[in-house]
Amino acid sequence: MILLDKCLCDFSRKIDILKNAYTVFAKGDNMVEKMKMYIDGEWVDSESGETFKNVSPATGEVIAEIAKGTRKDVRKAVKAAKEAQKELEKFTIHDMEDYWNKVIEILEPKLEEYAEELSMENGKPITEAKEEVFEVRDNIELAMEDVKHMENEVIDGYLQPDRKYMVQRVPLGVVGIITPWNYPMVMPAEFIPHAIMCGNAVVYKPASNTPLGGLRFVEAMADVLKDSDLPSGMINIVTGPGSEVGNEIAANDMVDGICLVGEVGTGKKIIEAGGLKKITLELGGNDPLIVMDDADLEKAAEDTVQGCCGNAGQVCCANERILVHEDVHDEFVELVVEKTKDVKLGDPLEEDTGIGAMNNEDTLQKVEKHVEDAKKKGADILLGCKRADGFPTDLYYEPGVIDNVTRDMLLHQEETFGPVAPIMTFSSREEAIEIANDQDYGLSSAIHTTGLSNAIYLSDKLEAGNVIINGPVLTWDINHPWAGVKDSGIGATGGKWSVRAFTDIKEIQIPWKDLD
Repeated sequence: MILLDKCLCDFSRKIDILKNAYTVFAKGDNMVEKMKMYIDGEWVDSESGETFKNVSPATGEVIAEIAKGTRKDVRKAVKAAKEAQKELEKFTIHDMEDYWNKVIEILEPKLEEYAEELSMENGKPITEAKEEVFEVRDNIELAMEDVKHMENEVIDGYLQPDRKYMVQRVPLGVVGIITPWNYPMVMPAEFIPHAIMCGNAVVYKPASNTPLGGLRFVEAMADVLKDSDLPSGMINIVTGPGSEVGNEIAANDMVDGICLVGEVGTGKKIIEAGGLKKITLELGGNDPLIVMDDADLEKAAEDTVQGCCGNAGQVCCANERILVHEDVHDEFVELVVEKTKDVKLGDPLEEDTGIGAMNNEDTLQKVEKHVEDAKKKGADILLGCKRADGFPTDLYYEPGVIDNVTRDMLLHQEETFGPVAPIMTFSSREEAIEIANDQDYGLSSAIHTTGLSNAIYLSDKLEAGNVIINGPVLTWDINHPWAGVKDSGIGATGGKWSVRAFTDIKEIQIPWKDLD
């Protein structure tokens, strides 16, 4: 009887979660909200009339119906953006600042609601979803400050000393922005405000797996535009498949710049389609965390678990490979296993959940493929690394630890993108560097050590755009340069580097002695 009562209680709780989620998405008598695209100041359906379903990985339920954009929709959006960009020259930074402050005023009262929606759409725990949506304001405010303090230069002539060279930053024109599914609300907030504050008009494509965050962001922008003199075509959002919508944004001759966060393969397609446009790419990573023999093992183990399990490991800067000095291997691995056991796999809307559902079947199958390959080649599964039973979908995956991973395994060779900690062993700094750099990727990395010599030596030798000392690879701020080397990207974003990404340089020569 007690067991039956418990089952009924659990079932009732899950129903309540679904009801709470649906109160976010319900509109009118229809339990599924139908989302349109925003093009040239209007919310519109796709030219084709087609839609696609947005399904929660956490519950398996359809939570929204999304317009499936076409190339024709993109062309309309680009045309609107082109016209709007000409108008943006009339407006001052002060005008733009006033606009974005009003966008913040609309967004802030809804952020709690958007966090719950994001959790259901993406699968991440509500605690992580709240962290994400509450960063939106910070990103908008930072963009305003970055552009207010935009750096321009005056250079004295050398070969022509009677001249001064004014070097100023000017808008690219129309910018295409394409974001991935793992951070669906904060990423548009990272890029769109910077792009528009720099004087560009934007055509934006969110990921089809998680379009709601981007749509909510643009909803707030559109609400303010209704009562603004700013051109409504300065922001357009087209939802739909990357093969059509994303490709058209990249290939369209009236698009002057592209900013993409996504997979390496997608980045290569963007370059092929985009030609000589100014392109900023933040692509994948297979990031190493190195634990030296002098490391604080307790801290290193905590950061390992955080960086492997944060967002279920579905992050370009997750801890993908854990390189451990042989002298501290056993103690360190024991700590990691115990701390991983404490990470609760559960309903994303519960505050004590550490990992929710993974976002999609393709990603989870890739994780399983990598784990199975490691098992066949001799690695030891110490914990987890399997799908969990008893949840509304089969996208719940037990976080795990895998020891004795070697360089011939897929866990070392490719980005895994899941909540697993692959442990590799090394005996010297040189071997750690060799293993870490044995990659086409070069996004981020971390070093755990108490020695300044180790920290400097290793950070100098690692082939990565970012090196974190005594933290998880999954370490992020909003005002530092985020850049990858090798196949992990082109250019940088974050703070003033985003200003550089969304502007070109114009040089003006002034023969000042002749202008009296």
